Amino acid sequence: MFKLPLFKKVPSSALGYAISFMLLIGLVASGVLFISSANKRLERHHNMKENLLMNNYFALIHGARSQSEGKQQIIHASGDTSEITRRDWGAFRVIVAETHHKVGSVNKSAIVGYETDETHPALYVPERKQTIKLCGETRIEGTAFIGERGAERGHIAGQSYKGDKLIYGKLKRSERSIPGLKSNLKNENIQKYRENCIKIDPVQKDTTFAFSEPTRLVTLTDQLFLQNSISGNVILHSFDTIVVMSNCQLENVILIAPNVRFESGFKGSVQVIAHETIRLGEDVKLNYPSALILNEEHKNESLDQHGIFLGENAQVLGGVLLFSQKPNPRKALHLKLENARIGGLVYNLGETELNGEVIGYLYTNQFTLRAGGGQYTNHLLNAKISSDLLPKEMIVPNWLTNSKVTKPKLIACF
Repeated sequence: MFKLPLFKKVPSSALGYAISFMLLIGLVASGVLFISSANKRLERHHNMKENLLMNNYFALIHGARSQSEGKQQIIHASGDTSEITRRDWGAFRVIVAETHHKVGSVNKSAIVGYETDETHPALYVPERKQTIKLCGETRIEGTAFIGERGAERGHIAGQSYKGDKLIYGKLKRSERSIPGLKSNLKNENIQKYRENCIKIDPVQKDTTFAFSEPTRLVTLTDQLFLQNSISGNVILHSFDTIVVMSNCQLENVILIAPNVRFESGFKGSVQVIAHETIRLGEDVKLNYPSALILNEEHKNESLDQHGIFLGENAQVLGGVLLFSQKPNPRKALHLKLENARIGGLVYNLGETELNGEVIGYLYTNQFTLRAGGGQYTNHLLNAKISSDLLPKEMIVPNWLTNSKVTKPKLIACF
């Protein structure tokens, strides 16, 4: 007789284990799907953010290409929208770009300089029917524009010229005057910059001012002493003197005063517009992009000499400019380097006392030198002028009349 097989009873705990295992598998599968979905969303968000940053960078470049001031809006192919603001900022320009998208917005500012078609010489001294006498370890590298009498070996303070060549480059004949300046430089004063500014009290704590906001202006009738960390979109002005203490930190700000003095040891990037004197103490380092502009607005009738004076081991990277709207022939503007260095463009409608180095380009009406107990004209002693050593990446201020802009370059972004 056929018998049916007997079935063993399954414990209820085994059924519980099976259900638990299935739930676990379901949770793991759900987790994998969730992670995959989240990764896709994160990747999409990252790509949108990356596109937003790229579009913002493109907006900065686009804004820098225009020489006009004001605002502009552009719409990118991705649908992002950028609002661009352009304004002059001392010897350079500032571009602000704010780009919007569903994922948010990006706001970046940049200091902008411009490459030009101007090929600057290492040295330009106008025709004065005088010889440039080279003494000691003086060395001129690059193209030099000098008057008809050229350069010759000299001897002063017991030191004769030691070079085997007079000019380590090309020697060309200069005109009766150095190349002209752009006319708008005459307006480099507080009146130009105070328009559309918001006046504030002197800064008493470390502060950063965004270029996306209106420019702030600190102005005093008395001396202004700076000793905090101050950066960005602010103009610091005094009708008397600005003193920058050694512990002060300045980045991309503008200082305007008749007289500006940097205490020994200061380091930072700053642009200065003065009307009488700018003095840098020992070991002062003005980093790129910095600029010193001396705009002598009134004829100098005082006993003091107007000019820019760089102390022992001081350094300026960017540009140095000296010009007078009402020059006094008996009291020419004076640029003095005391074992100091300037990297970039130097333009001086006065006289230059070069006890140091100019790595870049030097335009000056004449040289002066105090040595051996005497004062000499158009003598150089242990000086160095070299356009060959200036890095190609450095953009110098666009101050000369005949130079035409070829393309912009972002110097600093923040």
